[in-house]
Amino acid sequence: MSDLVPLFQPRSVALIGASSNSKKYGYWTAKSLIENGFEGDIHLVSRTGGEIFGRPTYPDILAVPGEVDLAIIAIAPKHILPIMEQCVEKGVKCAIVVSTGFGETGPEGKELERKMLEIARKGNMRVQGPNCMGTYSSAKSMNASIIDLAPGPMSLVLQSGNFGIDINFNAKSRNLGYSCWATIGNQMDMRFHDFVEYIEEDENTKVLLLYMEGLRVESEEDGRKFLEAAKKTAARVPIAAIKIGRSAAGARAAASHTGSLAGSEKIFDAALRQAGIIRVDSPGELLDAAEAFSKCKPASGKRIAILTDGGGHGVMATDFAEKYGLEAPVLSDATQAKLREILMPHCPIKNPVDLAGTPEADMWVFDRCLDVLMKDPDVDGIVIVGLYGGYADLSEEFRVLEMDVAKSMVEKINAGDKPVVMHSIYQPQHPECLDYISEHGVPVFGGVDAAVKTMGVLSTYSELKKALRKESGNELPSMPADRKERASAILDAVKAAGRKNLVETEARHVLRCYGLDIADDYLATTADEAAAFYKKIGGKVVMKIVSPDILHKTDAGGVALNIDSEAKARSAFEQLVKNGRTYKAGADIFGVMLTPMLPGGVECIIGSSHDNTFGPTVMFGLGGIFVEILKDVAFRVAPVNMPACRSMIREIKGLGMLQGARGSKACDLEALAEAACIISQLVSELREIAEVDLNPVFALEKGLSIADARIILHG
Repeated sequence: MSDLVPLFQPRSVALIGASSNSKKYGYWTAKSLIENGFEGDIHLVSRTGGEIFGRPTYPDILAVPGEVDLAIIAIAPKHILPIMEQCVEKGVKCAIVVSTGFGETGPEGKELERKMLEIARKGNMRVQGPNCMGTYSSAKSMNASIIDLAPGPMSLVLQSGNFGIDINFNAKSRNLGYSCWATIGNQMDMRFHDFVEYIEEDENTKVLLLYMEGLRVESEEDGRKFLEAAKKTAARVPIAAIKIGRSAAGARAAASHTGSLAGSEKIFDAALRQAGIIRVDSPGELLDAAEAFSKCKPASGKRIAILTDGGGHGVMATDFAEKYGLEAPVLSDATQAKLREILMPHCPIKNPVDLAGTPEADMWVFDRCLDVLMKDPDVDGIVIVGLYGGYADLSEEFRVLEMDVAKSMVEKINAGDKPVVMHSIYQPQHPECLDYISEHGVPVFGGVDAAVKTMGVLSTYSELKKALRKESGNELPSMPADRKERASAILDAVKAAGRKNLVETEARHVLRCYGLDIADDYLATTADEAAAFYKKIGGKVVMKIVSPDILHKTDAGGVALNIDSEAKARSAFEQLVKNGRTYKAGADIFGVMLTPMLPGGVECIIGSSHDNTFGPTVMFGLGGIFVEILKDVAFRVAPVNMPACRSMIREIKGLGMLQGARGSKACDLEALAEAACIISQLVSELREIAEVDLNPVFALEKGLSIADARIILHG
């Protein structure tokens, strides 16, 4: 059971800092608790004494009779530490610190938070905030905030009180309310994962909404706790989130391609999706998702039927369907035959189904066509777009008729197993038939794009749930049992030498420890050794400078290709060493590596970088221009299993290059997934590693070849 139960289901609440001054937070909160009819005991604590709202006050929490589950603290920071001590002495289980002036103000405030948390931990008291707007729980009719909140199917957890006001203002216009609502402020103690864990147990929540500025992390485990909690909750409750801060300013400089591509937002976005969370961009989209999840049946797929009474709206909906990941396929012959029995010969029926003016003569065509589409097993959801709700302007007879048809459509939709969303240009005017439809389980939107995008959100959640199930298993490639011990010995030797950059020969050995198939390599320290190694390898070889001081070998003129004789091997050795000395005087050159030339294929990159929020990650993308210019890559938080890696590879925009473009052979996607999966396990087990770069990796018709490997340790 979550230890936030006393926060959302307290039997008794003490408001410390209660006030009779209508300009103070302690007055507003007391008023909210009392007027909302909290089902438990309310105790008002005030140093000034007297009565507040006709209720007696207590000088401190220790004077309050009986147990206190929840304390709401609305006092100045300078008084907070003794108050926290008293709460612990009283045995308070949870506290909400709504006051400001703590960690958000600077080092002194952060130190005050540290001392507060130290006190709270002594008594196992959980703390929400500080610098927050409180909590709401419909289960106990408790509004411990200053915002006018109402019960409903949503739960909302957010970092911004002002955003909470924004969302609530618009939620009211949609008749949407909350099961749970919480602003978490500075996340001194309670963090997003705590609230997500609690919501998983809340049967009254139909959709969880998050507004995130960032996770407060003291270590990568905080980020990982959030991911694990979200995965568990998203398997039962849809989660939609706004995460602000998409700009490139968050990207950090790094020594590898992978690191430079791993801007915090790209990884955060991937992590949300990996956890089953749908990311949206605006408060309106957040509420659109909330309305759909709280009203609609779950989507089973992405195939939609579009029903319209205007061709333009139908075509527009079809365009948006493709944009938002939906399909609007041609309807089956059987379904078209049924529609042809209903509609006039001039009406298009392939999809969209266009009523083309027939409702003026027979309004019931909406209902009959909807019935046909609801029964089509090849249709996963229905989007109705156009002018419904406006026919009432024609006459009173049409007004009554629209309502009768609306009631019949709602009955069919509620009896069916498909989600239905609706658009009408008349929605902003709230005609009674549209209000009826909205109040009885069908979201109605004023924009075609909003309606179709919301259907896309329902479909996306269906796909995410399927992925969560697939990725919950432990399907992994075969790896040597002693891999970690053997690889750690190599890393220990590098660290003992005072280095953080593995030379390529060392990196290749680490990869072999984990079972990756990588060509043999030989390190020559003289020109004669280079010639001897060439003779051993034969054919064509690649020669590369090996130095911990030269990361970018090509820039240093440290790579020679197509070496095909002993003489060329001697000459290349001398030239590579000379180039290295010229590039960086005093560079520690270990020698020159020789390895066979590899067969060409589709150039890819597989790598890993360390994210400050989530820890080690794994990345896949196409190489060359795709990674340098287009940055066509996909990330996952490591470790991940084979289903997750297969999905990651299919996520890139250039997938067609791997599937066989312009008559070329398809590449071995399974081999790429296995390599990515092994890298994800490697960086999860060897936490000393900061970055891995396998670039290029050549994807072949059968298998793959790794041409270059780089590993960098944490400094």
